Amino acid sequence: MSLREIYYYFISCLTKILGFRGAELLAGILSFIRYSGNRKKNSIYLGHLSRIFPEMSLPRLRSILKGYWRVHQRALLGLFYSGRFNREIVPGIVSWENRDLLDEAVKEGKGVLLLVPHFGDERTLHILLAISGYSMHVISSRYADAPEILKEARLKVSRRWHHVAFPDEPLRWAYDAIERGEVIQISPTGWGGSKGHWVESFGVPVLASSTPVRLAESRGCRMLIAYNCVLPGMKYHIAFQRFDPERLDASGTEQLFSKFEAIGKEYPEQYNWMNLVIRHRETNTIARLGNIPKKESVVEAAAVHADWDPENIKEFQTVSSISGSPGSARAE
Repeated sequence: MSLREIYYYFISCLTKILGFRGAELLAGILSFIRYSGNRKKNSIYLGHLSRIFPEMSLPRLRSILKGYWRVHQRALLGLFYSGRFNREIVPGIVSWENRDLLDEAVKEGKGVLLLVPHFGDERTLHILLAISGYSMHVISSRYADAPEILKEARLKVSRRWHHVAFPDEPLRWAYDAIERGEVIQISPTGWGGSKGHWVESFGVPVLASSTPVRLAESRGCRMLIAYNCVLPGMKYHIAFQRFDPERLDASGTEQLFSKFEAIGKEYPEQYNWMNLVIRHRETNTIARLGNIPKKESVVEAAAVHADWDPENIKEFQTVSSISGSPGSARAE
């Protein structure tokens, strides 16, 4: 067993010993360790945050970053606590905002795409919705490089409540789910791939998934923005927003990311700044390569130190002309 596996096994055991009442104490300890251990990488996060929030002082920006790490660790703990969620527990730990939007969209029977940014605890959102009675599907990572205990905590619990699909699978299942009027959770802030749309996110160009607008255009389904704030004590606040873009193309994806940006600025501790750092680094790597590789892992392997620099921001017009390499897979 590797040190990483031992670490997660230890956290899993602590969640069982401390229970829900000890969750926030554990999140605080883990976030302190994560923030302190990040050291030089903290400057990358702060570089982005200082650009996004130019009016804020450095102490305030550090406070946001520390708050983000606490939220990040709450979400990590959600991997282990979610195995204990059931229909009796969930009503007491979830509050709702604009839930009627989801209910109305489901009643239309056209199928619903829930567009979920990396924010709060998006990985537990689909489980909470399924337990709350919605016919859910999610496009998930396979967690191929994750320790077995993490992979099992995420995929096994999700499959207990709903269908789990992966980005490299044909979308036939999605067409069928939409036809049945069911709900699909997608995170457009993930890897965009060769058919992705170039958009601006918090002032930097990133490659975003085009799957939502392509599915909506071909199937006529509804789209809603959803996000899941993870609160102290493993409680959650789930919110929904309307999303009816003017066009179902790259401009629609751009509109979506503008809304994600507004949400992130409103709740800066909840937004997943690691995701922005990674997407920005990918853009710089892709710009050096001159093409969009088939696999995200190729971009990760090709990254150099300069690609992480928050001041290394490519011109949008320069990167937006870059397309997939020969044989690239479709974006999800």
